[in-house]
Amino acid sequence: MPACNRPSSFVWIMIHLLFPLGPFLLEAIIRIGVFQDIDWTTFRSSTLAMSVGILCLFVNRSLNGHEEIIPSQEENGRMMTTIHVFSGMAVFCFVFFGVAVLSTALMERLGPEDIAPIKRFFDLLILVGASIPVLLSLWAQRSFNLRAVL
Repeated sequence: MPACNRPSSFVWIMIHLLFPLGPFLLEAIIRIGVFQDIDWTTFRSSTLAMSVGILCLFVNRSLNGHEEIIPSQEENGRMMTTIHVFSGMAVFCFVFFGVAVLSTALMERLGPEDIAPIKRFFDLLILVGASIPVLLSLWAQRSFNLRAVL
């Protein structure tokens, strides 16, 4: 097989994981550079929720386009379940994006006293929960041998 057509799981990870998480990582790097500090305000949960939602859509698309060499009914069922899981996670991520933006806007409008505990809860939920789609996407890549063609 020529080198330019060789399948690569590394490229898949770059395209389907690092590319969608790029805005979140870039924002964090900029904030660390400007504020010279890492704390809860360094990472924006709204950017992370949107980035992870896009990651879920990328993985979903990769699974939809995947063709097995020797298809089996059990493997197809597992793949369809995984596709639905990633679709559901994408929807949740986009909803959490909306909640994060709404809570930030309400804090700016009404003041932080009433909204801050709710926003902190959703920020923590998004920051911790974002690891689930990332880990599941790595599992899907390994389980279904998903590749990107160079």
